[in-house]
Amino acid sequence: MVLICIPSLDKNGLKGEISQHLGKTPYFVLIRWENDEIEDLQVLESKGKHMGGGMTPGEFITGSGAEALLCGNLGSKAIQMIQSAGINVYVGATGTVIDALQDWAEGKLQKANQDSACADGHV
Repeated sequence: MVLICIPSLDKNGLKGEISQHLGKTPYFVLIRWENDEIEDLQVLESKGKHMGGGMTPGEFITGSGAEALLCGNLGSKAIQMIQSAGINVYVGATGTVIDALQDWAEGKLQKANQDSACADGHV
């Protein structure tokens, strides 16, 4: 079983659009993935500082219990923080949450590294 976190622009679960700016994502979709199937799904409101909360998106993700983050892109500080918590970070996700999940399952997303970080350097 793997717990996957995916940033989303809305509360539409699997049909939600991927948020391309991790630091300003309004929602996170947490998916329990086991035996190539979705076992459970939760949509959680972001507690990020950009959204009026008290923590960074990286802190939210590392505190969620997620083992993998699927996202469009993210800054180098976020990559470092999330990976140092033992979470695998994948970039290149586009479209909807289910699109990102399918791309990850098919090995189409690449593992994030400092070379793939957003040039803007935002978290």
